This record gives sequence, C-alpha cells and structure tokens, in this order.
Amino acid sequence: RALGRRRPRAGLAAAALAAAPALAQTTAAPSFELEQLTLNPGAQASLWLGTGDVLREHDFRVALAAHEERSPLLFFQDGKRAGAVVSNRFGLHLTGAYGVFSWLELGLQLPLILAQSGDDVSAQGYARAQSFSLGTPSVQARFGVLRERDGAPLDLGVQAGVGLPLGSAQAYAKDSTVSFLPRLGAGKTLGFLRVGAEVGATVKGATTLSSSTQRVADQVGTALTFGLAVTTTNTGLRGELSGRALVPVTAAPAAGELLAGARYAFGSLVEVFALGGPGFGSSPGTPAFRVLAGLSVGGLAPPPPPPGPVCDESRPYELLACPQLDRDGDGVPNGIDRCPSVKGDAALAGCPDTDADGVEDGKDACPAEKGLPERQGCPVRDSDGDGLEDGKDACPAEKGLPERQGCPVRDSDGDGLEDGRDACPAEKGPPERQGCPPRDTDGDGLEDGVDACPAQAGPVERKGCPVRDSDGDGVPDDVDNCPAEKGTSENQGCAAKQLVVITKTKLVIKDKVFFATGKSDILSQSFELLAQVADVLKSHPEISHVQVEGHTDNVGKDDTNRKLSQARAESVRNFLVMHGVGPGRLTARGFGPERPIDTNRTEAGRANNRRVEFTVESPAGASGPTP
Repeated sequence: RALGRRRPRAGLAAAALAAAPALAQTTAAPSFELEQLTLNPGAQASLWLGTGDVLREHDFRVALAAHEERSPLLFFQDGKRAGAVVSNRFGLHLTGAYGVFSWLELGLQLPLILAQSGDDVSAQGYARAQSFSLGTPSVQARFGVLRERDGAPLDLGVQAGVGLPLGSAQAYAKDSTVSFLPRLGAGKTLGFLRVGAEVGATVKGATTLSSSTQRVADQVGTALTFGLAVTTTNTGLRGELSGRALVPVTAAPAAGELLAGARYAFGSLVEVFALGGPGFGSSPGTPAFRVLAGLSVGGLAPPPPPPGPVCDESRPYELLACPQLDRDGDGVPNGIDRCPSVKGDAALAGCPDTDADGVEDGKDACPAEKGLPERQGCPVRDSDGDGLEDGKDACPAEKGLPERQGCPVRDSDGDGLEDGRDACPAEKGPPERQGCPPRDTDGDGLEDGVDACPAQAGPVERKGCPVRDSDGDGVPDDVDNCPAEKGTSENQGCAAKQLVVITKTKLVIKDKVFFATGKSDILSQSFELLAQVADVLKSHPEISHVQVEGHTDNVGKDDTNRKLSQARAESVRNFLVMHGVGPGRLTARGFGPERPIDTNRTEAGRANNRRVEFTVESPAGASGPTP
C-alpha cells in the first residue's frame, strides 16, 4: 500500500520521486490495478476463497456487494509517510456463477469504483485518483476434480481465470496487460465445520510505481497467493474466518489479509452477507482495513434423482433404501423390523427374546432369566424362603420375619435380649444391665464399674482399692495424713504434729474452729487447723464427699442458731475450696442446736456443743470429682 524506496524491513524510506525531478514534473500515473480482492462467485463454502467446491448442474448465484477499503496506497519519503495517494476507496462488486455441468462452474466478477479520496501528491508525479471507473473484470472456469457429494473424501477444484485490462489508469484500476488467475482449491466438511485451502497466482507484467538509480522496492506484478478458510455448514446463520497471504515475485514486500464474516439465508433463494478485517504489510494494494456487505440471489435447480438402490441381499445396501428385504432373516422385513440387524421374534417386531419371557432383550433387565413383564423381565427371587423377595429383604440369605424386613431375631448369648439391643451380645446378662453380666474382677464385692481399682481387691469404703502404706512408715495410706511422706503414728503418718485424724465416718479435729461472736467470720487462730483439713482431703482423693456441719448451743432462738450454723459451715467450706479442695466434694449444712453432744446447762457443755464437724460419706453415697 506504499510508494517509495524501501529499506530491508517493511516500510518505505526514501521516495524515488524525490530523487528524480524529471519524473516529478509529470502527472501521468503508472498504469496498474490497485485492487487485490477477488471474491468466490459460487460461494458454496467461502465468500472469498475457492475451496474446491462447484455449483451443482444448472445452479446459479448472482451477488452485489458494497465495498470500502482504507489506505490501500500510501506515499513514503525518507522512510516517513508523505501522503496518501488513495486513502479511501468505495465501490461495488457484481459477481455471478453458473453450474454448466456437475463438474464445471463458470464465474464472472465486475468491480466498479464509485468514489476515491486521497492527498494531493501531484508534486511527486501522481495525479489525484479518479473517482468513478470500471475496475478490472475477470472471468473464470472452475473444474471439480473431486466432489464430496459424489462420495469423494474431499472437494478438489482447479480454476483458470483471466483479468481484462478494461479499467482506468487514472483510477489506478487498469493493468497494462491481461492478467492470468490460476487457482487450486481443496475443502473438507467435518461435521458442522468446513476447512479449506487455496493456492494460486496472479500472473501479469511488472510495473514499477517509482524509480530511481537505487534499488527498486515497490513493483506490482506477478504474485503467489496462499489462503485458508474455516466456515460453518449449518443452515440459516453461517460464519466464516479466512486469510490470504500474498508473496510477490516482483521487488515488493509480502502482505496478507484476514477477513471474518457472516451470512444469513432467507429460504433457499436470498442471502445477505458481510466480510471485514485488517490487512498486514505494505505491499501496494494492501489496505489497512476493508469491509464489504451485500445480497445474493441463487436459483437452486433440483438435483437429478439418484439412481435407484440395488436391493439385493447378496450385495451391500442401505437398510432404509430396501425396506422390503429381510437382512437378519427373521421373517420381519427391514421396514418394520425394530432390530433389523439381529434375528428376532416376529411378535416383538423382529427383536430377540433370549429367555422367551415376552420381554425383548433390549428392554429385559434379566435377559438370560425368564421373568415377568412387570418386573422388566426378571424373576421373583426369595433366596432364603421367608416369603419376602430379595429386593425387599434386608437379610436375603437368612430366613426371617416380615416385620423385621426379612431378618431373623438374634440372641447369641440367650439372655432374652436380642443382639441389636444387647451391649454384650456374647455374654449373658440381665435386661436392666443391657444384657451385660455384673463384673467384679478382683472379687472385692464392688462391681468394676464403681470399683476405682477393679484389678485389685480392696474395702468398699476405699472404693475397692487396697490399703497401702506408700511411704512405709507403718501408717496405712487410708488413715495417713501424709501418705507420700514418712512420719509417725502419733502424728497420723506425718513428721509434724497433726490436728486432724481420719476415720471411716469422720475427719476428727483435735481443736475447735473459732468464729467471731455471733458471726460466721473464721478467726485466724483456726487457719492452721483448716489448712490441715484441706491438705488431708487433697492427699486422699478416695474420700469422695465430706459434709461440713455447723452446730450451736441452745441459747437464743432456734431459727437464728440454725442460720448462724449454716453460715459458719459455708464459711468453712469456702475456706477449704480456696485451699484447693474440689467444690463438688464438699457440702455445708447447719444444724443449729438440734444435735448436742453435751449438756446445755453448763458453760462447758454449751462450749462443746458449739462446734464444726466433718462427716465422711460412704463410697456408694454422693460422689464428686477429686482435686
């Protein structure tokens, strides 16, 4: 699309006309055809390229397309664009094709230039392009060597064409000689797509568009063409993507174009279409972009009726073409045989029934076993004979009861509790224990579930754990205030003097717990005593629960004394909890004057009745977490 001298890359560097003043004085334009676009008049597949397809005999197609192209001819000077000889070209393309025979198609193309625009480059020797002119008409003949519609693997066509120099040189639309347009096209239909290729040439005399004493790089003339196309084969709206490369034989650079298009048919006679896309390279005549759209009319002559099929069982034939024959030999003609290639039963429209149950094999879920139609040809099965068929029997291999979905009642240990609800199905046990027997592994009278030491015999009061003397001081652990520390029996197993003695029912304290008069506040002189009580409980987790009891004398109102004793018992409990005893191991209860241990008639007796006691509950009683 450029005039001027080129460097080795695409693009022009120095205009030859600038180096040739004599040539710059002329206004005569070189005679050459600028247009590179040639359409496919028959357009069976691609609107642009011939892919081996030819019209059927007596078919025709006539099309008219409006065409615009941008910047097909530019002028470069010193490697820079100096102007556009033709910046826009608008015209029409009239094409026509006719199928003379099934293997021969004749075609015609008649381009018409309606308007052109460009810059004034007359100073460089180029007149402004003429706006209305005939282009270069061409006629062609395409021969269908191979045709898919005749059973060939692809379409293959050879084309011979000529371009006639009838246009106008002032419109850049006339070659100086006749041009020859040989083409070879091939195409293959692949489902809804068709792919095709075209190779060819444009053979004509070379014309130099600018000249100088340096190397010429902008000639037009003979060039080779290579094209590829992909189109859709559906009816109605169809698509196309095509590309063509131009490789000049003359001193000009290669170029190419890529066009995408669509076409829509209204019935079998009228079609609208459009194509558009960019050009690549700077060869004269290659536009920056072109677009065309048009309308075609085609009269489709009905194809001659195909020869009748050869309906002979001794020769290959199409099933649908020979409905009267019987390919599988079952006595049912092909036309009404639903299984024409497999010998079958006439009662089942020619389809086989291997197990003879009245259900054809193709619909029989059990084709090798005689069954019932309502069971899709499968028999009723009751493997265990319990009256419940296998498909509904949860235990098809074991005889059982209908209410148990065909499964039997199982009681493996014979304890009257079926296995599904028996926690110990292999051991006989009472229902209240979910079928498990009572276990006392160590034989100490405590079941393993409540025995803290199920493998070692021990007294009940120690929750089944044996009496131990961990520190070897001769004081058993259960009454040793310091079971991990060696001591003396006088100090209850501790090295220091103890104020607490462990018995089976109580923690006996050797001192009193003192409170502020009439209050529940613990006096500091009792802190050491209560701290020892906390230490003993923490050292003896087997003492699961202790009740802290508050008692008073009978002086004052009973209700007031009970409230005071309850408050004091709770104060002691809180002290023990603060010193690390688990709260779940302790309860507090105030009895007021209800449980005296001495007379209330003397001051000494009343002092004895005002007390705090620690009662140890039995292992079977309340239980709580240990520290």
